Amino acid sequence: MKSPSIPRWLVKSVAVLTMLIVLAGVCLLVFLTPYKDRAAAMNLAQVSESRGIAYERLPQHLINAIVTAEDNRFFDHGGLDVKGICRASMVNLRTKSKSQGASTITQQLARQTFGILEKTMDRKLVEAFLALRVEDSFTKETILSKYLSRIYFGAGYNGIESAAGGYFNKAVEELTVAEAATLAGIIKAPSALEPMKHPDRALDVRNTVLARMAEEGYLTTEEAATHQASSLLP
Repeated sequence: MKSPSIPRWLVKSVAVLTMLIVLAGVCLLVFLTPYKDRAAAMNLAQVSESRGIAYERLPQHLINAIVTAEDNRFFDHGGLDVKGICRASMVNLRTKSKSQGASTITQQLARQTFGILEKTMDRKLVEAFLALRVEDSFTKETILSKYLSRIYFGAGYNGIESAAGGYFNKAVEELTVAEAATLAGIIKAPSALEPMKHPDRALDVRNTVLARMAEEGYLTTEEAATHQASSLLP
């Protein structure tokens, strides 16, 4: 029995579609190459230059609070959170704003290390390629410890040790769950969420982080409620 022949129009359509996909890929590669080259020219030794807090000193509940607030797929992605980017894009399209970001902890570390602070698409693309390089060169533990040693927590406190001592008069190891959630919540807007200047805002964001930690399974609902009822500052 003779097998049915494939319609010529279908063959042509597939050929045209394949050509368009290849052409789009080439164009995208040409477009992205300058940004990849800029990222490749940056010396990753700068990531190691700053003295980071030892990962072993970070309480697990602090790690949980930070990744919950800033990058809940940190330990799973390779530097870029594709799901987060898609989700943020959809939210921004729906709300016609740019309120949702999707920078991973690795991207933030790259941005802070190399001073890529301008809010442009060029910056985001260089930052993305840098994040991929950082992930290839350092462990997750090193990335997180370097990030926490560089990030700004408001009130002149750079780094987690400075913030723990400044806000709570404690070593990092002594931070409670509620205090860890407070510091994690501050990162998105340090000046606007300073606990001493804006206690109501800081309290709201702390409690939001605690609620999300419960959603992620780091706390029970009862534990989150207990920590939410605690005072913001000593």
